[in-house]
Amino acid sequence: MCGIAGIFRFESNTEDLRTRVIRMTANLAHRGPDAWGTYLSRDIALGHARLSIVDLSMGHQPMEAEDFVIAYNGEVYNYIELREELEQLGIVFTTHSDTEVVMKAYKVWGKNAFARFNGQFAFILWDKNNRRLIAARDRYGVRPLFVMKWKGAWYFASEMKAFDSLPGYRREYDVQHLFEHGLLWNTIGSDTVYRGIRTVEPGTFEIYTGANEPLVHRFYSLGCLRQETLVSFDEAKEELHGMLRDAVRLRLRSDVPVGMYLSGGIDSSVLALLTSQVMGERFKSFSVTFGDPDFDESSYQNEMVSFIGSEHHAARIDYDTVSENFLEVVRHAERPLFRTAPVPLFLLSKLVRENDIKVVITGEASDEILFGYDSYKELKLLQFWARSPQSAVRPLLIKRLYPHLRHYADTKAYGLMKLYYEDFLDTFSNPLAGLNIRIRNNTVLAAALNKERGIKFNQDDLIDKVKATFPDDYEHWTLLQQNQFLEMTTLLDGYLLSSQGDRMALGHGIEGRFPFLDHRIVEQTFSWPDSYKLNGFSQKHILRSAFRGLIPASIIDRPKLPYQAPDLRAFIRDGKPVPLVEQFLSPEMIREYGVFDERFTARFLRRFSERSSHQVGYRDNMTLVFLLSAQIALYWARNPLQTSLDERQRIVDITENCAV
Repeated sequence: MCGIAGIFRFESNTEDLRTRVIRMTANLAHRGPDAWGTYLSRDIALGHARLSIVDLSMGHQPMEAEDFVIAYNGEVYNYIELREELEQLGIVFTTHSDTEVVMKAYKVWGKNAFARFNGQFAFILWDKNNRRLIAARDRYGVRPLFVMKWKGAWYFASEMKAFDSLPGYRREYDVQHLFEHGLLWNTIGSDTVYRGIRTVEPGTFEIYTGANEPLVHRFYSLGCLRQETLVSFDEAKEELHGMLRDAVRLRLRSDVPVGMYLSGGIDSSVLALLTSQVMGERFKSFSVTFGDPDFDESSYQNEMVSFIGSEHHAARIDYDTVSENFLEVVRHAERPLFRTAPVPLFLLSKLVRENDIKVVITGEASDEILFGYDSYKELKLLQFWARSPQSAVRPLLIKRLYPHLRHYADTKAYGLMKLYYEDFLDTFSNPLAGLNIRIRNNTVLAAALNKERGIKFNQDDLIDKVKATFPDDYEHWTLLQQNQFLEMTTLLDGYLLSSQGDRMALGHGIEGRFPFLDHRIVEQTFSWPDSYKLNGFSQKHILRSAFRGLIPASIIDRPKLPYQAPDLRAFIRDGKPVPLVEQFLSPEMIREYGVFDERFTARFLRRFSERSSHQVGYRDNMTLVFLLSAQIALYWARNPLQTSLDERQRIVDITENCAV
């Protein structure tokens, strides 16, 4: 992976493109620590910080070929096949990089090239002949690309901290979008929590020709997927095994060694097995272990390590580790968080870098496509219960919803959960039903926001905004497919793949590759019956069946444990906040930033002195992390770090047409 930056000037008073693009690129150097380069012309500046993975000697960027120049972040894994296809059309290549393939594929096929790409990418392409700039992003938003219009120019970057380098610019929250983020864990569409900054949406490319808003073209939409493939369960198992193996094969294409994240769950264990089979040699694996047994999965990790024979390395995490690294983690995340789960992943990527690995295979997105989240089980329970709402037996299934939370089977807890879920019986068939519980858990955050700003926080308006993202004919989907659409459009790219994926890995210059997000797998699994994926309450049923007998039964049959890290216990000790919390949630800092209500925050913190960590619920845990991280994210926006680049690592320096 890499970091890319760009400027498209449409007013002549935007001065010194060279200095600006170099400073922007410098703030992305952690994404690409191996080399850097720039391209400058009259109104265009492109910057690139390179993480060298494919064609180490010739794949430097920005790359120029005839009438195109590109700054590209990512990988198109089927570039070898695409190159051969283009060569048959008479196209000549001067490198062995996928960057050149992407550029020349667009030159030959235009917008139809995107459907041919199997990969994860974001790029800025300057079309010199037509004087237009194309900004594009992969189907599922694995790689980020932010856009800002400011003082006579369009600015583009892999991370928003690149914009912080611009003289006179300062990021500030859009509080309405912060409210949206607080309820949904993400903003909807192209919005971000910062005023004036948006993203290029997944599966789209945008064309810029000047000061006017860009033309947005969608080349891929989850809304086009259908459940129509009629295959038997056994046939589907074979398909899944074959597709996953091929997805791993493609993602092992690299000119540097590839490692593996190994959590101890079924997703990473399946990928570890396939990686071992495809590689045919020993590789390095990496995992997180916890001192707190409530979070530790090392016994399963060790079992899988013994099974595949990898060279294993583990990062040990405790409460102090979380609190001591949270400040830096939020700097990389660039947005409020809800859990501390990104911290171990940030430290894991550091361990990977220390072991001379740049690329890792990782198991994200299996939960989305194979119904691994609790939301799928919750909806299935509500659908079953609603058919006979007076039944005394059907709600007993609540006790089986969360096998990793044993106290939910207690009589008292069951009674409370029954009352809780009864409220959703009338709304479960709504296409947004999968969001109901998330919104309910997060409504306390609306009370935390400072009402003196005069902004109306309307939950109904937000729900209407989410509804507008659904395709017109969504009713042909099952309830669980509707939930999958929600999970993949409201949570996947804007939270999971960014805060826990891209930002934490590339904080230490590590590229994560995601076989479960191979578009062939996403599309084919969507077409299968729901029961193949969620059989009763057995999540990822087809994955377990496809690999039973191939990996240890203890991993196949273990209860699913959500990936998590210590939250409250890292920040509140013996009823007292740690110094980080005292600093950023102090009355003085709350008043200075003006985002949250001072009285609410003070009351909220007092409750922790009255309860033990085991008496604090999920909502309070989440609210504490959100308040703290939102304050820290704004701190970094107002106090950015400006890094510098080593001129000795400058590989590309293209200047033409009187650039300034």
